[in-house]
Formats: sequence, C-alpha cells, structure tokens
Amino acid sequence: MKKDTWRALQRAHEHDRSFASGRILGSMCTEPHPAALAAYREFLETNLGDPTLFPGTKRLEQQVIDRVGELLHAPATMDGQMTSGGTESNLAALWVHTQLRGSTKIVVPEHAHFSFQKAASLMQLDLETLPCRNHVADSDALAGMLDDDVACVVAVAGTTNLGLVDPVEEMAGCCQTAGVPLHVDAAFGGFVLPFLRQLGLSDEAFDFSLPGVSSMSLDPHKMGMSVIPAGLLMLRDGEWFERIAVRATCTHTRRQLSLLGTRPGAAAAATYAVLHELGWTGYRSMVAACMETTRHAAERISEAGFALVTEPETNVLGVRVDEPRRVAEQLAELGWMVGVNESDTALRLVMMPHVKKTLIDSFVSDLAMVTA
Repeated sequence: MKKDTWRALQRAHEHDRSFASGRILGSMCTEPHPAALAAYREFLETNLGDPTLFPGTKRLEQQVIDRVGELLHAPATMDGQMTSGGTESNLAALWVHTQLRGSTKIVVPEHAHFSFQKAASLMQLDLETLPCRNHVADSDALAGMLDDDVACVVAVAGTTNLGLVDPVEEMAGCCQTAGVPLHVDAAFGGFVLPFLRQLGLSDEAFDFSLPGVSSMSLDPHKMGMSVIPAGLLMLRDGEWFERIAVRATCTHTRRQLSLLGTRPGAAAAATYAVLHELGWTGYRSMVAACMETTRHAAERISEAGFALVTEPETNVLGVRVDEPRRVAEQLAELGWMVGVNESDTALRLVMMPHVKKTLIDSFVSDLAMVTA
C-alpha cells in the first residue's frame, strides 16, 4: 500500500472511538475476540451467497447454526442462516411469516427495535402496537389482539433501552393457542440469557424450549464476541426458508433463500472460531463478569444519588437524568459515549466486556459533575 494511502487511513481511524478505551458505555457491541479476528482475515474472499464455490465456509455456517441451536434448545427441524445482524434477521423473519400466513399484520411491543419500522416500510406491513406494563410487553393484552389476520407476533429478549425480557413464555402460550407464529428478537439477550440461567441469575424462558416460539434472531457481534457484521436468523422449521427462495441464475448454486445476495463467509468463520475458543464455559464466565460490573455500576450510581429506571435483568442500566440528550453530549466532551433513552428520560449504559469496574468510579464522578 502507498504510504500516503496508509496515512490517510490512519488519520481517518484516529477520529473513531475505540472500545479498547473502555469509555464506550452506550454500545451493545464490543471488541471482537482475537480468534474471531484471525478467522475473519483468513476468509475475507468467501461468499455464502454462492456456497458451491465455498462449501467449506458453508459447512462452518451450518456448524455455527447447529451449535447455537443446541444452546437455544432447538428441535431437529430447525435451520438458520448467518445475517448482517438483528435488522436483517428481523426483516427476513417477518418476510417468511407473512409468506406463510398470507397476511401483513404484525403485533409488536411498544419497545420493539426500530428494525420493525423499517420492515413495515419495506414490505407495507400493518404494525399493531402491543402495550407495555412495567417496561415489558403486556401479555394479558395479547390474546385480544390475535386473529387469523395476524401473520406474526414479536417478543423481545433483551430490550434495546433497558435489556429487559418480555414475558415470552406467556406470549408463546397465547400464540400457540391462537395458531400464530411468535418471533423472538434476542439480538442482545441471545448470548446473555442462557448463561444467566446457568449462573442461577435468571429463570426466564425465551427460546425454542417453548413450543410457541417459531423464530429467533440473535447477534454474535454483540455479546457473542464475533466480528461486525454477524447475525443469526433461526427458524423452528427450516423448510420455511423455501417460502422466500428465489432463482439466482448468475450464481453456481442457482437458488438463494436469504434477504442478502452476497453474504460474508468471513463472519461465519469468525463466529465458528470464537464459539470454539470460548466454549460455553468461557461465555458463562464472561457474562458473570459483565453482571458483576453491572452490579458495581448500579451501586456506585445509586450512592451518587441517581435513580435507576428499573433493576437490571441483563448487563444494561437505565439512569434517570434531566435532559438526557444534553447530559450525553457533555459526557461525550469528556470522552464518555453513553446511550440516550428518551422514552424513560434516562441514559442507557451497557456493561459490555470492554467496560471495566476500574473506570466506573471515574464515570460516576463525571456524571455527577455534568448534572450538578
């Protein structure tokens, strides 16, 4: 590479924030595991959109799906695919369910991710809002909203603003009785909740162990420690992918069953690598450390006189402040990048693996200063 080209790249990167600093507190992404980075570089030219050319990489994708399926208690009929992340996974899931049901009505909780608004715009869907109670979906209100015109109901396992879990078990039971598919958006919680259960810190059921759960999305590039972009869409019945199949005469495979045409095989390799390097024991230890940091942060924040929106279920905190957007901007001037939860008039803090307890006291001090 030419020296001036490299210098230009370095200058651009100098303006980026770094997870390594530990001061990014508002992101649900983190530094990829070293094994993920090494695998990603090795597979840069691979394309899962043309698996006939890259059968080895396709096998890695399938092994990722099978291994994560075991974690999520998936049946033998389950199949999935790597995606670019939760937005694509959610959109593709709704595409599948609307094709299966021949309907365009989708029931989503008030706090559902903005990707469902994108899906509604792209596919001309009719979104009906499921009200919330105590910051999670009101499962009691769901039964009255279900009829034959509903193509899918959405539940969230790890809400964007507060990291909370909808009452998926109750919602799944309601959907199963009505014969309506339930899609669980576990983009964040998918690599947190199974390990909280193993640690005895949660008893939330949210996955394919519930017969009413039809599909799930989860993001290896969040708490899965993989590279960006790396998402997963999983269907209880892999045959359902046939409903979105299209001819792809320009590829060797001739057919595609995904939203994207070209799909980076490097993401599958990276995710495979980190799944095997960490193993479930490694993930459990990582989640335990994040929850310890969350506990520490909650204590320090409370001691400083700030109120939490709710007790954390996962490694996400909502801290009530006046004018959260202004406070976030002032914290950014001091090097802290936090999220803004405008619906609860709060800051959003995510205790990802790069966030260390040693920095929390400094953050709380700066938060107190800018809100004084």
